[in-house]
Amino acid sequence: MSGILGTGVQEGLLLKPVKYQWAMDLYDQAVANTWFPNEIQLDQDIADFKKMTDEERHAITFLMSYFNPNELLVNKALAFGVYPYINAAECHLYLAKQMWEEANHCMSFEYVLETFPIDREAAYGSHVDVPSMARKEEFQVKFIKRMTEQTLDITTTQGKQDFVRNLVAYNIILEGIWFYSGFMVALSFRQRNLLRNFGSLMDWVIRDESLHLKFGINLIL
Repeated sequence: MSGILGTGVQEGLLLKPVKYQWAMDLYDQAVANTWFPNEIQLDQDIADFKKMTDEERHAITFLMSYFNPNELLVNKALAFGVYPYINAAECHLYLAKQMWEEANHCMSFEYVLETFPIDREAAYGSHVDVPSMARKEEFQVKFIKRMTEQTLDITTTQGKQDFVRNLVAYNIILEGIWFYSGFMVALSFRQRNLLRNFGSLMDWVIRDESLHLKFGINLIL
C-alpha cells in the first residue's frame, strides 16, 4: 500500500476503500458546513460602522486588507505545495473543498468591503505598503516557491521536510496564528454589541478554519 505522499498523477483515483478516515470525516463535515456570504445581512451593521471611532474603523479596514489577499495565498500554498504531492482520493476531496472555502472567504471579505464605507484602494494597498504585512507574505511565498522547484523530490527525506515546512508555514503560522489573531479583533466588536452580523460572518469563517487546521495537523503528524 502506497503512503499518503507521492507524485503519481494516476494515483489516488479510487475513493474506496478509504485509507484515511479522518480526511473523509473532515470532508463530510466541511460539506455539511457549507454557507454563502449573502446569507448574512451585513447592511444591518452599517449604522454601527458609521458611529465607530476612526481607530475602530481602521481596525476593520486593516483586517480586510490582510485577510482578503491571504485567503488566496493559502490557495496557492494548497494548489502548488500540497495537492500535487498527496496520493489519497479522500484527501483530494477535502483539499478541493478547502480551496473553495478559501475562495468563499475571499468573497466574504469582498462583501464586507462592498457593504461598509471602506476605502477599497487603501485596504488593498496596505498588504503591500505596510512593512509587517509585506514581510509576512514574503515569508509564505518562499515556501510556496520551494514546492514548485524541479529539484524538489518528495520521495527523499529533504523533500518530505520541505513539504512539512510548507504545511507549517501556511497551516500553523498563517491560518493558525496570524488569522486567529485577526479573528480575535474582529469578534471583539460583537462583545460590545457592535457589528453583530459581521461577527456571525466571522463565526462561519472560523468554523471552516478550524477544520483546515485539523486537516493540516493530521498531515503533519
